[in-house]
Amino acid sequence: MFGDHCFSRLGVCVLLLAVCVAALPKDVLGCGGAYRVGERVDVADETALIIWDEAAKTEHFIRQATFVGSAYDFGFLVPTPNQPHVKSADAELFTALGAITKPKTEYREKTHYPGGCGAAPGAKSPGEAKPIGAVVVLEQNRVGNLDYTVLGFRQEEKQDLKAAAAKLLEWLNQNQYAVRPDLDEWLIPYIRDNWVITAFKIAGQPLSETSVAPKGTGKNETPTSQNIGLKSSAVRMSFQTDRPFFPYREPADQRDAQAGKVPRLLRVFIAAKQRMAGKLGDGTSSWPGQTAWADALRDEERLDLLRWTVLPNQTVPGGWWLTEFEDRSTPRPGTDEVYFEPSADRSVVARAAEIITSYREPWWAGPLSIGVAFVFALTVVLMPVGLFLLIRFAARRIQRS
Repeated sequence: MFGDHCFSRLGVCVLLLAVCVAALPKDVLGCGGAYRVGERVDVADETALIIWDEAAKTEHFIRQATFVGSAYDFGFLVPTPNQPHVKSADAELFTALGAITKPKTEYREKTHYPGGCGAAPGAKSPGEAKPIGAVVVLEQNRVGNLDYTVLGFRQEEKQDLKAAAAKLLEWLNQNQYAVRPDLDEWLIPYIRDNWVITAFKIAGQPLSETSVAPKGTGKNETPTSQNIGLKSSAVRMSFQTDRPFFPYREPADQRDAQAGKVPRLLRVFIAAKQRMAGKLGDGTSSWPGQTAWADALRDEERLDLLRWTVLPNQTVPGGWWLTEFEDRSTPRPGTDEVYFEPSADRSVVARAAEIITSYREPWWAGPLSIGVAFVFALTVVLMPVGLFLLIRFAARRIQRS
């Protein structure tokens, strides 16, 4: 009884540490995937930087992507209005971009109350345009882990667009670019508008002798999508254009129900003289890309980006704005390209800050804790004594009675 009564008067001191962390999503080319019939490849993560030189009407397009699927090797096709200059870029570029646009960290303190570039060796040198049937080879070369061929069309072969598309696919097949008939419809708008197609080819690494083959496959069978993940080198394509764009259009089979099962993140940065806005095609359809960050860059940041992209310091001199867009849609509404233009909104956009909260106790919390501990210790010591005295007192009462 005495112990219960004492313990009921004791307080309990609780320390709560709350830390709120907002994480920057990882990084992730709207393009035509060229892989074999019966196989499938999807773009999982894709990141691109567009540097827009309005005075020179030149776009510098740098991208890197991770592909997942069942194809051991495959290609992808990138459309541009004219022949691009293709060079390597440093993959650290995207790390630098992420560092610029990451959330700021705010430290707060609260009182806690108790209780409460060049081609790789062996690359083919670009030569004169070589017509092969309907297709004209403008350049063949290698950049990073990618072989590429820039392809155009002979004007007299473009009367029948579908036939011209079929001939391009035939050329790709003959030159070991695995393609499928579904690309026909995707190619037609580019042939009609006199664009060129750059065909890239990437090869996966074979399974090692010690690798475990996928369940149900033989030793020499092609690996499945569970263990195929291919990452392209960072590539810069520079070309003339009247307005900057991201090649967003995709073949229909990359916008089907199966594509919706693959989580995707497209991150597009565009560096220009002002904050930019993006729209799908002519703007009648909405682009799900959202502005995640927008602000003016310091000159040293501009020079760093040019260094990572292997461009001269004189490229687009003066002040830059960097605008970052995130598109998490899956499947994407890839029916046209995404075009960029100056935004009417000139305000700064930043990610929500990471709030790290530390707690300190009020001045009286220390003495209170000491007092509680003293009372508890005193109770532990005195309780046996009190119990002994109570028993002795009871015994005397019994004797007297």
